[in-house]
Amino acid sequence: MTRKRVEIKDQGGRGEGRLWLIVRPVGSQPMAEWYAVFHRGGKRSMVKVGSYPTLGLADARKAFREAYAPLITSGEALSRLRVKTEDKPATVRELFQAYVEHLEGMARPRSAKQARIILLGGKKGGGAAKAIGEDVLAAVVTPQDIVPYLGAIHKRGAIVMARKARTYLSSAFAFGMKSSNSYTGASASISLGIAANPVAAIPADPEAHRAGQRHLSVLEFRALWRWLEGRDAASLAAPVLRLMMATGQRMEEISFLTAANYDRNEKMLDWSRTKNDQPHAIPLPPQAVKILGDQVPNRGGLFFPGRARPDMPLTMNAIEKELDRFVEKTGMPHCCPRDLRRTWKTLAGAAGLSKEIRDRLQNHARQDVSSRHYDRYEYLAEKRAAMGTWAEYLDWILTGDVDEVEQGGSQPISLSEVRARRERSRTAA
Repeated sequence: MTRKRVEIKDQGGRGEGRLWLIVRPVGSQPMAEWYAVFHRGGKRSMVKVGSYPTLGLADARKAFREAYAPLITSGEALSRLRVKTEDKPATVRELFQAYVEHLEGMARPRSAKQARIILLGGKKGGGAAKAIGEDVLAAVVTPQDIVPYLGAIHKRGAIVMARKARTYLSSAFAFGMKSSNSYTGASASISLGIAANPVAAIPADPEAHRAGQRHLSVLEFRALWRWLEGRDAASLAAPVLRLMMATGQRMEEISFLTAANYDRNEKMLDWSRTKNDQPHAIPLPPQAVKILGDQVPNRGGLFFPGRARPDMPLTMNAIEKELDRFVEKTGMPHCCPRDLRRTWKTLAGAAGLSKEIRDRLQNHARQDVSSRHYDRYEYLAEKRAAMGTWAEYLDWILTGDVDEVEQGGSQPISLSEVRARRERSRTAA
């Protein structure tokens, strides 16, 4: 195998540019990629068309002839082109930009923000678009164009981020396919020309999708809570984590809290839209009311703004690092924010809350027809009663006799048993 770069040039008319196949040595295998090559202002420009052998010679020539040559001849700069006509399919960057704007139009700010960072690299640029090729036509992107980008993320140990990147890429290309074929007229402002989703051929990582099993024991829960209490003044991540422990809510829903979400009179949190696109409201236990009572929203209304960007919520990384500090300090087995949500589910079950009411309090999606379309009763009375029961159990976890707590081991003592023991103690006294 040659260790030098090889350029194979196709024929082309004057001013139309040429199709090149560039072969580069990468590791033990060569990498071959198609490029549209042309000149502007005396300088040569190159735009990636696709990868060989996924994109064969005939298809590469067709893509160049139909999509690139006319644009090169017209004198338009591909890096700045905003394609809006049916005969000019969109580039990768245009597809991703259209998808992010679609999420913003659907009033999904959290998803739009994350998609922008992953796909477009945020304000600094880059992201998946740069890795794949911003000016590559979205319609000719192949799995081989995407795998190296996902592989690099996975290789550095960020398997969950790799899964998220794959998910957003798949959603963006699926959006492009549906937009181009929509019969309702609700399509993107650009013609995307995507016939197949290249991400569909990339298998998901089963490790990233594996359901977690970790939940904190009662003693671990108490130790973490007390440690976070001492960190409230130093880190906004500490009250975020304690609110998660007290309510069982998702990290994003707590970190994004604004003054508009909190009804101080009713002692309730209310979200108009959540991860499953449904509104959600929960009454708060006294422990959570106290935590929020100690927080003052900033001028933008955020309870937990980022340190560097006070106009944005506290980052996921900052919250995870706070939990990592506790693990490192105490030697407790590793846990992540999602484990706290699972812990609440487990301990609230020990408190006697039914699975149905726990699901409602944690806003788990309900897929039956009645719940999705006809059940508009908010179950507030049942939620208040359940949160009252949980508050009693949480108080026992935080203030109960240590010996009594230890007797439960990894399986927490039920609230009914706690009450029975306390009654026996009062009777004996």
